[in-house]
Amino acid sequence: MSVRVLHGIPICPGVAFGQVHPVDRRRVTVPRFRLPPEQRNAEKARFERAIRESEAQLEALRSRSEEELGFGPVSNLLRAHAMILRDGAFFDAAADRIEEEGQNAEWAVRSTIREVKRLFDHVDHPYFRERRSDVDVVGDRVLRNLLGIESDPLANLPPGAVIAAYDLTPADTLALGRSAVAAFVTEGGGRTSHTAILARALGVPCVLGLSGLLDAVQAEQAIIVDGGSGTVVIEPSDGEVSRYQGIAQRRAKEEASLLADRDLPAQTVDGHRVRLFGNIEVRQEVEVLRRVGAEGVGLYRTEFLHIDEVDLEDPDAHGAAYGSVLAQMEGRPVTVRTLDLGGDKRGAPSLAMDWEPEADHGASPLGLRGIRISLRELPGFRVQLQGILQASARGPIRILLPFVTDLVELREAKGALERARRDLAAKGADFDPDVAVGVMIETPASVFCLEHLQEECDFFSVGTNDLVSLVMSADRNDEATSHIHRPAHPAVLRVLRTIRERASVPVCICGELAADPFMTPVLVGLGYDELSMAAASIPVVKRLVRRLDAGACRELVDDIWNLRTADEVEARIAERLRVWVPDLFGGAQPAETP
Repeated sequence: MSVRVLHGIPICPGVAFGQVHPVDRRRVTVPRFRLPPEQRNAEKARFERAIRESEAQLEALRSRSEEELGFGPVSNLLRAHAMILRDGAFFDAAADRIEEEGQNAEWAVRSTIREVKRLFDHVDHPYFRERRSDVDVVGDRVLRNLLGIESDPLANLPPGAVIAAYDLTPADTLALGRSAVAAFVTEGGGRTSHTAILARALGVPCVLGLSGLLDAVQAEQAIIVDGGSGTVVIEPSDGEVSRYQGIAQRRAKEEASLLADRDLPAQTVDGHRVRLFGNIEVRQEVEVLRRVGAEGVGLYRTEFLHIDEVDLEDPDAHGAAYGSVLAQMEGRPVTVRTLDLGGDKRGAPSLAMDWEPEADHGASPLGLRGIRISLRELPGFRVQLQGILQASARGPIRILLPFVTDLVELREAKGALERARRDLAAKGADFDPDVAVGVMIETPASVFCLEHLQEECDFFSVGTNDLVSLVMSADRNDEATSHIHRPAHPAVLRVLRTIRERASVPVCICGELAADPFMTPVLVGLGYDELSMAAASIPVVKRLVRRLDAGACRELVDDIWNLRTADEVEARIAERLRVWVPDLFGGAQPAETP
């Protein structure tokens, strides 16, 4: 068979060599027939037995995950899957199909899965679209129990196996955690899918979103997985194997060299100090931040708290989660962003979702989200704020409010915080009464109201992902407009300069822009001195900062200021980088927008 190369979404870096171990859950054959009325109660009882068997399996897996891995994300995902089993959108709908339409149990389960997935397909937000895979996983388990088929295809894996699947389940990750798996690759999933989150925590080379993967691979084929570039090579030639061995060796040396700087400050040759923080989604990522020398957590995305087994209705559970991160960071500051869910969540079924606003608030995916949802759901918001305050007794923690566009929203949020303070004080709880409160600058409105907002908050974090999208009116996840989503566009540069010049409180750049070393000299030239990014980007950004001259970066900003297009700006930046750091940017180009 000739060499075939597939390209997907790079999730976890590293180069792996192994043999394909395919897992295709989609190929379960489902019988379809109608039952007479007198047989339907017995069929419902058979369905109920399969549900109970699935619940027992998930509970056994959850217990094993805690005993063997101490692994919160796996345990909580298994718990969420158990909740789906009894959710009305799944359980009641399948039972109704059996009773009212006479469908056999397997047919009813498959029909229900398809209907629920259609509901998720109408949700625009990528995080919630990707929850459809959880429905697939739960339905697959029930179907296998109905049919008497083995539900753990990853048992007894050979050493060096590369798992190729449509998607991976939490139970699958248990097998991965106990075996010497070289890598895993899937057709489904994206950067916010549970597979991606778990891959980053496990540290296993991983590529997702590989269209046509399962049709392209066969069991025991040789395969190379490059988790850093998102490239998968099937049946590689000797030359390809040698080339990727060289890539792996070079990257290992580069990583070792970069990590040699982990305890050194990110400071330009002329003394401009830049503080580098890390973004996290689950607590297990903190260890990686420490390994690469992050100076703190600049963005803790709490939308993923349920993966860390946090009861969103319990302030003590919130406090324990944030306190755990503070303890691991050993005195370094932690910035907790309150829940940033979007109005595009409307129409999603209730399956295992912990925070759900009223059903429908209009068509715009940007309308009801972030702080606006929190202020409509004040009891839940105050619970989270109490948890953050409780954690403040254990170390330096800050509160970051997402999608604030109006001073009234900031004041209302601070009013909820004051109420949370009073409630804790009444209980005699220990907390820092002066926890810093910051605002995400991610809309044109917040940019133009900067002076008003900073009078009543302590710091800003610039959310460049949304800010660039709104400034350019372009969705970075939409192929039709992603080419317009350019951080180097003159309009975006003017917005960034406006923020830095008008802000009188500390400002941190977070989002993908902070992690793009191509844009680092521009951010330094604009005067930014705090950047927060994924852990993997910190070493290379630090190495670059330590080789830049801040004065030359300011000259670069002046030089590109009157250029008229993103192409012209990028060409000028590349020209300078090739001169300043030729070994890092010999063929300098901006990073692709993820």
